[in-house]
Amino acid sequence: MSSDTPVKKILIVAANPKQTSRLRLDEEVRDIQEGLERTRQRDKFILRQQWAVRPRDIRRAILDFRPNIIHFSGHGSWTKGL
Repeated sequence: MSSDTPVKKILIVAANPKQTSRLRLDEEVRDIQEGLERTRQRDKFILRQQWAVRPRDIRRAILDFRPNIIHFSGHGSWTKGL
């Protein structure tokens, strides 16, 4: 990226409901954060994390933070979900 490239906002949303198998979401987010911190362009990114999100939390986070990139980690379901 050039020096005049605007900062990219990354929103990470994660959910691991109690009735589902444990996902290592904290480790996944840590790996993403460490990768961004080690890049030469680290000042070009802002990372925000939202944990134990519900659908309304995701909408609010998007409206409040206005991210360029959204990374969702969690369980899916055949019967209900996002």
